[in-house]
Amino acid sequence: MQTTAVFAPTLSNSPERASAAPAHRYLFLRGLALYALAAVILSALIFAVPGYLSTDDYYHARISEQFIVQGRLRLDFPWLPMTILNNAQFVDHHLLFHLYAAPWMVLGGEVGVKLATVSIAAGVIVAAWAFLRQIGVQYAMLWALGLLAASSTFLYRMLMVRTQGAALLLVIIALMLVVARRDRWLLVLAFAYAWLYNGFVLLIGVVGLYALAVWIAERRILWKPVVYTVAGIVLGLVINPYFPANLQFIFDHLGAKVDFENGVRVGNEWYPYSTSVLLEKSGGALLLLALGVLRPSFRGRRRDAIETALLLIAFMTLFMLLRSRRFIEYFPAFGILFGAAAWGRGQIQLEDWVPMGRRWAARLIPVGAVAALLLGIGLTLRAADREIRDASRPDYLAGASAWLRENSPAGSVIFQTDWDDFTRLFYYNPANIYTVGLDPTYLQLADPALWDEWVAITRGEVAQPSTAIRERFGAAYVVSDQQHDDFAAQADADPGLQLVYRDDNALVWQVVK
Repeated sequence: MQTTAVFAPTLSNSPERASAAPAHRYLFLRGLALYALAAVILSALIFAVPGYLSTDDYYHARISEQFIVQGRLRLDFPWLPMTILNNAQFVDHHLLFHLYAAPWMVLGGEVGVKLATVSIAAGVIVAAWAFLRQIGVQYAMLWALGLLAASSTFLYRMLMVRTQGAALLLVIIALMLVVARRDRWLLVLAFAYAWLYNGFVLLIGVVGLYALAVWIAERRILWKPVVYTVAGIVLGLVINPYFPANLQFIFDHLGAKVDFENGVRVGNEWYPYSTSVLLEKSGGALLLLALGVLRPSFRGRRRDAIETALLLIAFMTLFMLLRSRRFIEYFPAFGILFGAAAWGRGQIQLEDWVPMGRRWAARLIPVGAVAALLLGIGLTLRAADREIRDASRPDYLAGASAWLRENSPAGSVIFQTDWDDFTRLFYYNPANIYTVGLDPTYLQLADPALWDEWVAITRGEVAQPSTAIRERFGAAYVVSDQQHDDFAAQADADPGLQLVYRDDNALVWQVVK
């Protein structure tokens, strides 16, 4: 099969063996050049603004540092004691990513963590190129660069200090292992994936769909990759510093997301795009998916197992995206990979593209394709730059956190009026502890009554809230943004709360007896 030819061994005395080292060196240099180009482009985006690109980035950067500060895999986590992430139950469900980012954070701070993110995102581009070469796609490097034109939000999310870039990188490598029939290596990769990301079902789904594609195209049961993948995931969950608490956390965390329509409102990334926004954010990938689906209509070419697998994976990730906008980090990539497999392999016949007798027009097709790619990259980078600049707010809560760090005793409980403010408060001031954070369901699952009380207080529905803040939450200070007007009105009328800090972004009250 063409897809495994690059891994075929050669005889020791063959001419091919003699030229293998120079050829491999040439490919390495091409890959290195592609990596450098991608890294430069992505660095220009991520370093265009100060601070991080999303709210959660602040948490991931600071918690990564703790592995070196504390010197252990199972971290002490005193910062959210009222939630299911209290110190006894804390689970780092992005363990491998935090271990990777830890030295970057300690040595380089914000700059270091951003470079760590760029290193992974550029690796995705190179892995896509290597995979497309492996399956015999012509002009694989141009197709891989198409990831830079796939979606502005795809690029934006690839540059967040979060696990999605690493998760996509490992999935592409897993596909390479399956195609190369290096099934045993899937055990190691799946183990790593379980430490990286609690959405490990994605990896099982990708490998399972490849096995299904082999059965559809070849009527052959491909069971080994699935078995090794599942075994690696199970081992990664069991041989884990947070076992068995990690199993309960997965149930609580993902269960809340599956039923988010009937529960607490979670972060916006868990909700779907509208149709118009979906077309705007990933229109190119959707178009390429449609063109790939139509490819067999040109001269009746039949899909093989690889193309069928990529089609199934593209459909799966599209379904995920239709359910939740956060999965835009997967669909555009697999839309591109499927389109490349559909149109980039084998010899494209002239009549597939232009009418007979007008062969001169075929010479314009490669030029037009490159021009369209460059235009798409330029427009996508411009849109991604706008998204990144709009999202960057490095001063938000920095002043309030600095005041709390300098004026409150270490270990003081801080009551905040917005659950997603925790990440920045934790980043700027890890000396204090907080009432709720990372996910609103973490407090609700731990203590539903306390959650309901927190909601009522933050909405300004509780008169003289200082009593409940002091007695129910044990908090000595309150921090709020400037949008919680109802709460601020109650706080200003409460003699038990004394305003001690104000800036354009936040307010801080001290709880007085």
